[in-house]
Amino acid sequence: MTADGIYRPVDLEGFDFTVTGGVGTLVIDRPEKRNAISRPMWRALPDIIAGVDADDSIGALVITGAAGHFSAGSDIADLNVALDDFWELNSTAEAAVADARTTTIAAITGNCVGGGTEIAAACDIRIAAPGSIFGVTAAKLGLVYPPGPTRRLATVLGDSWARYLLVTASIVKFDQMRELGFFHEVSETPLESAQTMGEKIVGLSRLSQIGSKAVLNGELSDEAAPPQWLDEAYRDEIARGQEAFFAKRPPEFGFRGTDWVEE
Repeated sequence: MTADGIYRPVDLEGFDFTVTGGVGTLVIDRPEKRNAISRPMWRALPDIIAGVDADDSIGALVITGAAGHFSAGSDIADLNVALDDFWELNSTAEAAVADARTTTIAAITGNCVGGGTEIAAACDIRIAAPGSIFGVTAAKLGLVYPPGPTRRLATVLGDSWARYLLVTASIVKFDQMRELGFFHEVSETPLESAQTMGEKIVGLSRLSQIGSKAVLNGELSDEAAPPQWLDEAYRDEIARGQEAFFAKRPPEFGFRGTDWVEE
């Protein structure tokens, strides 16, 4: 955290990070390799996400790629390691994106392959440009993907199509992925659309957003009553929402991301 109170990641080799209008943008920035992700970049992702979550001035995080491509996936030159090493590094990074308290938006152009598809699938929202292509080409390399990211891909695409991508190593075109519902919005300028979406998200209730993600991630269930702190936060937040609704003005919510209590 810098003196201005805005999070600035320290280890940004291979990334670029900016904040505009309460929306952070993390750019995968290795255009000479179509934004292939190196081992140091995979290793840095959890700390970057944790820092964003710890900064209450950031209400949404856009993940995108530089120079017309999202990401070609893991840098192939880095894959000659023990499988448990690859699994641990890859899974930890992907889980950090999937479990982020901050709402995440993938802005996709060009190649979104392998680890790129994996990171996009871990985001809450995906916005893609026509012509973008997707695939998980592990079978072309003899690579076995980690269980967590593999299951998450199946959750997003459905088991049948996840199997198809994994066993055929096929590159799937934009129209097919659109039919499968992989992305939520189509845009000729996905980064601009993601910024607009992020600013909309910033104006909504952080309690509702984080709470919904906690339920979907299994952190909250209907088998137990909500904790007292969550009930108190809800009462304050819903009062603000009701007041704004009846006054016909935008709400001014008070809950911050860092107010969420880990049980």
